[in-house]
Amino acid sequence: MDIIIKVNNQSNGRDKLARLFQYTSRLIWHQLETRNANKYSIDRIRNLELALSSFRKILRLGRCIDICYTALDSMHIEDPFLRISLTVSKLAHGLYLYADHVVWLTKSGFLKTDSDNWNKTANRFWLLSIIANLARDFYEILHVLELNRSSFLKPSELLGVMSRQFDLTSSLRHVHAFVSCHKDIFIDTVKNSCDLFIPLTALGFTKLSPSAVGTLGAISSIAALVTIIKPITKLVP
Repeated sequence: MDIIIKVNNQSNGRDKLARLFQYTSRLIWHQLETRNANKYSIDRIRNLELALSSFRKILRLGRCIDICYTALDSMHIEDPFLRISLTVSKLAHGLYLYADHVVWLTKSGFLKTDSDNWNKTANRFWLLSIIANLARDFYEILHVLELNRSSFLKPSELLGVMSRQFDLTSSLRHVHAFVSCHKDIFIDTVKNSCDLFIPLTALGFTKLSPSAVGTLGAISSIAALVTIIKPITKLVP
């Protein structure tokens, strides 16, 4: 209960909770649809997904300004790769939210614009933001591997290992220890990897089913919630 209260007390936490239920709803209604379930039940869950989507759009109203402003801080990071990737990510995310605001205002009848065009624009900016985040994640992974290169086998040693029996338990233990020491990088990479396919599917680059998109969105939302519950697992800066 304390965890729920902690998450619900933050606007970002409420957004991630709503996102989790939104994508879970998409997974459920598509599974029901493939099983030829009652149409009324499917429509109810579809409507729940749409309601949660609208709720999140209202909750994020105006956040594009905050995120673009935080991009100014990213421009002062010493590491040039982090400076570029984080600045691009924040600016793209801010523009994504701006385009998303226009979509919501159009669908609500306040504006008269091409909502489909704006929706595609929003997904393009979201995709750019995720790509920049993933580039940063891989950069962090390479940096960690470089710092711990003494614990990894050289190519000449790898041939000797391949000729011997492969120890699965030892390898899994090593991977577990590596992930445990760098939970922030692992969680951020999982979150961005799952998110990547959502705008790709929306833009038509991939052909994932609503169930697959719902599953990826739910996993990504859980990863984001973990960073809110345990801030130490959040990748900074």
